[in-house]
Amino acid sequence: MRILDLCSGLGGASEAFVLAGWEVLRIENNPLLEGVEHTFIIDIFKFEEWLIENLDAIAKPDVIWASPPCRDFSTAYAAPGPTASRAGVVFKPDMSILLCCMRIIDLLKPTWWVVENVNGAQRHFHPVIGEYAQKLGPFLLWGNYPRINSCQGWANIKKQDAWSTNPLRPNIRAYVPIEISQGLLNAIANQKTLTEWIT
Repeated sequence: MRILDLCSGLGGASEAFVLAGWEVLRIENNPLLEGVEHTFIIDIFKFEEWLIENLDAIAKPDVIWASPPCRDFSTAYAAPGPTASRAGVVFKPDMSILLCCMRIIDLLKPTWWVVENVNGAQRHFHPVIGEYAQKLGPFLLWGNYPRINSCQGWANIKKQDAWSTNPLRPNIRAYVPIEISQGLLNAIANQKTLTEWIT
């Protein structure tokens, strides 16, 4: 089984899959994260070009997870959108990475796919991928995947943080906790065919 983790950051979304022995490929453009296991440092648009050129030769993933950078969609005080709004300036978030992720998903046609982002992404993502499927704490998930079992404890999941001087602060804040990664892995593992249900 294979998972492709796009805009993978510190690798949290695919960590449970690593531990379960899946083949994992993480695509990330930040060279500071080259030491994260299974990470290939490449611009996602160049990765898309490479995929198109090598489509017939690559092993297709069973799962694609994508976490486009949330900065443009954040409603935090210092984020670009709220800052522009206070200044009376119209702000249009950059949708290019989300659109690239969706093209890659369409190209590879995995069995399951997930796009993750923040609450503020809803109105921008809706015209492209519709309503989100699940909200797990501060993490919103769109996609085609078996529903992750949630419980009251999800409300207590918080995003991590770091000092503003830390060059990896955006990646730390965007880190997907192991509970969500494991939840998705469990949901996929629990999928049964009709024959399996009957027998």
